[in-house]
Amino acid sequence: MANETFGAGKPEIGPLYVKMTTPRTDGGVELPGALDIFGKLSISSQFKVALHLTTGGDPLMTYLNSLELTNDATKNELYNFYCAEASLPGATFESATEIGSRQGVVETFPTRRVYPDFTMTFYVDNDYRLIRLFEEWMNYINPLYTSGGQLAGSPIGQGQGKDNTNFFRFKYPDTYRRVISIVKFERNFLKDPQFSDRGQVGNVPSLTYRMIDAYPTNITAIPLSYEGSTITKTTVSFAYTRYVIERNRGTQDLN
Repeated sequence: MANETFGAGKPEIGPLYVKMTTPRTDGGVELPGALDIFGKLSISSQFKVALHLTTGGDPLMTYLNSLELTNDATKNELYNFYCAEASLPGATFESATEIGSRQGVVETFPTRRVYPDFTMTFYVDNDYRLIRLFEEWMNYINPLYTSGGQLAGSPIGQGQGKDNTNFFRFKYPDTYRRVISIVKFERNFLKDPQFSDRGQVGNVPSLTYRMIDAYPTNITAIPLSYEGSTITKTTVSFAYTRYVIERNRGTQDLN
């Protein structure tokens, strides 16, 4: 039995080509044409980010609301659409090497699952609310203190915190970590685009990645130049504990 399964030529590789037009039958197996295969590939530009910002509630949102950054539900949704680029999260295993348990064989075994940071690039609005949102999120994580206590946040910034005796102190993680979602769908998510009440994302196949306990760890430098004007963008890196994937099978016929 072992020789049948793992002998020469096993497992079988299958057909080495597909027809470019119509499907064909090979060995009793119905094989699709190339159009059926490559005509249903995913497009990278169809995605939606959700930061799940609210006008109040938890300590972080209450703080950002006091700075007039999340006090408008409509503008909170705009932050999501300012995302120009996002990367779906990856995961890797740290491995340990076992040498000599079986003569001449070196084996590796996973020891810990690691979730590397993910990044998102955002367009910057001309009110600079996008920049201030993540700056103040990081300020909330690691607020500035004076000898008299924490420097209060202000809609006009922390211009009072210029004394060389000021210092930083981190807050407790549960107060600043949040869920961030990225949903990946395809461009046919509007089956009937002429009707605004049809074709919601929930009706089409999609994958939603939920990053658990996410928070920003780095805001990249924003280059400015007189040599040609472009839209200002900034890239933010996020750490998180883990992620989960929610699959929506959809209700539309995508054939």
